Amino acid sequence: MSIEPSEPAIEISEAAVEPVENDLVDKDLDTANVYQTERVRIVIDPSRDANLTAFGKETLEDRYLLPEEAKSPQKLFARVATHYGDDSAHAQRIYNYISDLWFMPATPVLSNGGTKRGLPISCFLNEASDSLEGIVDLWNENVWLAARGGGIGSYWGNLRSIGEQVGRNGKTSGVVPFIRVMDSLTLAISQGSLRRGSAAVYLPISHPEIEEFIEMRRPTGGDPNRKAPNLHHGVLISDDFMRAVEADEDWALLSPKNETPIAKVSARSLWIRILTARVETGEPYIVYSDTVNKQIPEHHKLAGLHVKTSNLCSEITLPTGTDHHGKERTAVCCLSSLNLEKFVEWKDHPTFIEDVMRFLDNVLQDFIDNAADSFERATYAAMRERSGGLGVMGFHSFLQ
Repeated sequence: MSIEPSEPAIEISEAAVEPVENDLVDKDLDTANVYQTERVRIVIDPSRDANLTAFGKETLEDRYLLPEEAKSPQKLFARVATHYGDDSAHAQRIYNYISDLWFMPATPVLSNGGTKRGLPISCFLNEASDSLEGIVDLWNENVWLAARGGGIGSYWGNLRSIGEQVGRNGKTSGVVPFIRVMDSLTLAISQGSLRRGSAAVYLPISHPEIEEFIEMRRPTGGDPNRKAPNLHHGVLISDDFMRAVEADEDWALLSPKNETPIAKVSARSLWIRILTARVETGEPYIVYSDTVNKQIPEHHKLAGLHVKTSNLCSEITLPTGTDHHGKERTAVCCLSSLNLEKFVEWKDHPTFIEDVMRFLDNVLQDFIDNAADSFERATYAAMRERSGGLGVMGFHSFLQ
């Protein structure tokens, strides 16, 4: 039985300040230190620009500030805080936290929050089914996600490997050519956006094409038409595989359709191949899938949900594909990071963490309310799970 929430945990209050018309954002960039929107009003402190380094200011001006924000990082922070604050008091606290560098929202929240130009979501996770229709559906979804600046992690392990039977007489071309198309689509779409879309692809260690997949980003060797240099890639490692590596046993590569053995390889040689590729190219990512599924929330286990893949950066793991209600999920997670360099300042604050989590939930609700129809699977998953990722940064600086 599922005990997932289906309603938003926080309602953004509707307010009573006179509406302000603007083609890009619904806000009023006041010349004084009062920042007012349709719903809330806060006070900003321009002197807090001094908290930023020169490089930090240049980066914000180059990538995030709107023309109306007049090279003022404080107005950017105010735009985000007022758009995702519950009310004026909450928005003021969020602004103070950001401007004092206690935490920082993820890139898409800063660049797109309170605007109509993109999504405020960092991470999307989806999977391709073993049919032409399912593959094209994934391509189509990823095109729209990339066009709006989304970071994507796609699972391709459901597809049969090269040479397996299709229909009565056909043979599959394998998973790599379809990944190659995704590589081209992501590159083409991302070139036109403010924040470039990016994607990672994942295969399980038992997939028959795993050896070619590991070498997919290597610029030399193999067929150049079966390379995907613009995608990131990751391998899902099972406990059984690591035991086979430890014992120096053979490892069976299995058909995704019926799990019949297609070939056998040395587990240890395959592991060394992965490690060599990581030394030379930095990838593939490694995700220990059995460990992940042991640690998923209990209500996900009760609902029969299973994690198959990770996101663009391999730190978010959420269920994808057909769920226990028979509906397709494209997992969604919005992100922010606490600044450990400021830990001494915020560690005893009574509402800091709660305020930031409420902020993240409001970001998620904004996505649910305003996403296009083409994001139906993502909005469904976001509403069911309400996943927020609150991480940390600055640990090295904290230790110094």
